[in-house]
Amino acid sequence: MPLMDLGNFKTRVIGCSAVMAIGQVISNAIANPATQAAAGMIGGPIALGGVSILAAIASGIAGNIAANDLGNRLTEGLSKNPRILDNHDLIKAAGEAIGYILREVAKADKLIAIAETKNLPYPETALSQLAEKTPEYWLNINTNTADLSRGLNISEDQLTKIFSADAEEFDRVTGLTTADWATFINEFATSEGKSFDAEIVEFVADKLYATFPKAYREVLKLDAAKGGEKFAAMLLNLHQIALAELRDLGLQNGAILQKLEAVATGQQICQVMVKLSAIEIGIRDDLAQIKTSLERFVDTSAPQLPLPYECETIIQDRTQDFTGRRFVFEAIIEFLQKKAKGYFVLEADPGVGKTSIMAKLVLLMKRRCVVHFNSQSQGTVKAKQFLENACTQLIQAFKLDYPKLPENATTDQWH
Repeated sequence: MPLMDLGNFKTRVIGCSAVMAIGQVISNAIANPATQAAAGMIGGPIALGGVSILAAIASGIAGNIAANDLGNRLTEGLSKNPRILDNHDLIKAAGEAIGYILREVAKADKLIAIAETKNLPYPETALSQLAEKTPEYWLNINTNTADLSRGLNISEDQLTKIFSADAEEFDRVTGLTTADWATFINEFATSEGKSFDAEIVEFVADKLYATFPKAYREVLKLDAAKGGEKFAAMLLNLHQIALAELRDLGLQNGAILQKLEAVATGQQICQVMVKLSAIEIGIRDDLAQIKTSLERFVDTSAPQLPLPYECETIIQDRTQDFTGRRFVFEAIIEFLQKKAKGYFVLEADPGVGKTSIMAKLVLLMKRRCVVHFNSQSQGTVKAKQFLENACTQLIQAFKLDYPKLPENATTDQWH
């Protein structure tokens, strides 16, 4: 197998890492109402989703630059910035993500099966040892010979996922090619006096390809949850570089720039990153089994509905510290199992938590449902508002050919 130019490989990984980190900071700063509140941001609602976030920024740039073109230009500017290569925290974060994956893969049943089938030594110990050495090895790869003019080749589909405030979307981002990762693993192993069977290398490389972005986000999120001791300065630096790039492209004023500039300190950056955990249902959720049961009743091919700003605000607020209430969700599942149609009424005294339960249900169903909350404080109490809300969600989600609701569609026919 030919030797890899490790300097260029490392540069590409670092460049991708920079784009992924700033993509998440920007997307959550713009689209997550709870984050906006934490960072002291104000302004109107911005639709969730990668395309809409890039489009929202693009619409504020002179010359009406296209969303994908904006993503490509921002990526190019970040990946070719010489300050990126000198950012040791960024290099360290990428190295920790690689080590994180190697530790997880080392315990995989598939690797044991490969070893037993081929009468090979179990690779767990060797891979675990490599995982421990990864940060140091990664940091010491010389990038002086790297060719910054090559840039990055990130597809439009990947850019959409990177600039999405939806954690599920971001977790489907993929890294460099499997072949690149396979060559890296072979060279890394050789440098440590180790070697692996080709099938084992292929399996490990596949995992690095498919899960590096997710592992990298996990590294940043865990650090943010601890106060950002390691990587807050790195994220702030990337944010400042990205803002400079956007201003060069023509984003000089408006609500978008104000929101991005509001994320001005390391502490605020950490608040943005830690909110990532608030918009996802992870494996540590105490309702994981309920989530699995509910998924049988959810059409996973259906799109996630674009919830209005007011609904997202309620969901974020009411689910932040949510726990328990399993018996309610179990009753809902039992109803779904026994009834092909109809409706479920949730009754309780004021303040018991009905809204919180329904908000959590929306997350458990991955937003694949029409959502509307009556809110006295927000003035959302009329049937007309429900109809406008529900119909708008369906029109946008299924891309129906209705630029707006028909005239008088929400008018009471008896008046």
